[in-house]
Amino acid sequence: MGASAKRRPKVQPSTLVLPPQYVDDVISRIGRMFPDMTIELFRPNGTSAVLLVTLGKVLKAIVVMRSLLVDRTVVRGFNENVYNEDGKLDIWTKSQYQVFQKVTDHATTALLHYQLPQMPDVVVRSFMTWLRSYIKLFQSSCQRCGRFLQDGLPPTWRDFRTLEAFHDTCRM
Repeated sequence: MGASAKRRPKVQPSTLVLPPQYVDDVISRIGRMFPDMTIELFRPNGTSAVLLVTLGKVLKAIVVMRSLLVDRTVVRGFNENVYNEDGKLDIWTKSQYQVFQKVTDHATTALLHYQLPQMPDVVVRSFMTWLRSYIKLFQSSCQRCGRFLQDGLPPTWRDFRTLEAFHDTCRM
């Protein structure tokens, strides 16, 4: 029994390290897929990538990545400042608007949903496709109740498979 315990395979680390050029190429291909979405890539500390995603004239999202794994996302309104006083992307300050705070919360949930370590480029593409579904954030009605506003907010939830819009209380 003691000998078999020693032969257990080691757990492989879950962090995936890909060359920065490969990450840049994947992000570039995703950017070409969506003409109404602009993606600016920054590397503030060398290896980690920070994306500034501008979605039409609706919102800006800061996506922090470690290799091709999305680590954090902050969503702000199109007219909100995304830079701090040092001129660097501000990944810590939340939006002043409740609607974008909700979208940030949903984006965090989406990060947990889109997990497939064996195919990280598919995960990033799926997440960006989901994020792009917010292009009509203020024009989409809820798929359940049919209303544009509920408690003063548009439907901020997007279904992960169908990308349909729902209010928080209508999605259950």
